[in-house]
Amino acid sequence: KLRAQVSCKDLGKPKDVLELNSEAIPAELEWGEVLVNVRAAPMNPGDLYNVHMGGAGSPDAASKPPFVAGNDALGVVVKVGPGVKNLSENDWVFPFKQSMGTWRSLVVWKEKDLLKMPVDLMPLEYAAMMREMCVAYRLLEDHGNLKPGDSVILNAANSTIGTLIIQLCRMLKLRTVAIVRDNGEFEKSVIWLKSLGATEVIADAASLKAQLEKNKYFAKPKLALDAVGGHSAVRLADSLQEGCPLVIYGCMSGRAPMFPWQYWVFRDLKVQGFNLRRWMQNNKKKVPAMLETLAKLVNADKLTIAYTEYELSTEFDEALDHALEEGRNTKVLIKVTDIGVTY
Repeated sequence: KLRAQVSCKDLGKPKDVLELNSEAIPAELEWGEVLVNVRAAPMNPGDLYNVHMGGAGSPDAASKPPFVAGNDALGVVVKVGPGVKNLSENDWVFPFKQSMGTWRSLVVWKEKDLLKMPVDLMPLEYAAMMREMCVAYRLLEDHGNLKPGDSVILNAANSTIGTLIIQLCRMLKLRTVAIVRDNGEFEKSVIWLKSLGATEVIADAASLKAQLEKNKYFAKPKLALDAVGGHSAVRLADSLQEGCPLVIYGCMSGRAPMFPWQYWVFRDLKVQGFNLRRWMQNNKKKVPAMLETLAKLVNADKLTIAYTEYELSTEFDEALDHALEEGRNTKVLIKVTDIGVTY
């Protein structure tokens, strides 16, 4: 059988270096391996950053081309090799390691690199976006010691994780200050994010602290969540209540934040990082309960993600165009509905 896959032949602009091609599946599975049909895989900003720059700075990232693009997916086990203990055919699996190359139809992976997920725990498309939901959940659960009425400030608020944080905050009766780039459709973002539960929506420019005071918003944030880095992260820190944490979970700008020394000395600024895969490795026993909690919220329509589907074999170019669009408000999801030999 052949598999369809999106290969990155060199580092550079995704439109120039990504190509859809096919490759033969190994005839036999080796010890501890399973054959997986990738059913849905999101196209995340981090995936495109890896293609452009290589590796996102992660020590275990496969950053040297050629490689198959994509980090997240929901897969179904098609065949089990010798020595596999905990997986069977038709099990749902999620790639546990980074840079496993998920933009493809069929793939041979090692059992130890996969996280088993209960079948039909939630809609398949949401299961493919499990990482975003887990990140949003953990950022609020583990940081800031928040109580109802407290305020959270976050940049990249119109990203998938940003919108999930806003929805979770609404359920937890937390106020949210949503920071977004003004890309010409700022008013649309304001209406959309407020409909999800945001208390304030502010453009990511100048002083956020001054803007909040101008808006007569006096509940100083007790937690700041940064996915952008650079000047944006510094603006978040400036608006924080003294002694409260700023958590960095991404760096869309590719620039490290440079905090003024006064923030550390006079405001007791606390900055820490968060990485979901590291958390899962250290908290394996807590993972099933977290997935169960998120599934209940998804299945009750309390947690929603706007997404657009594209078929891998026939619509990849359209999917990539959509993923590269400025200011898009939907997640781009690659689906695989056919794993026959038509590739």
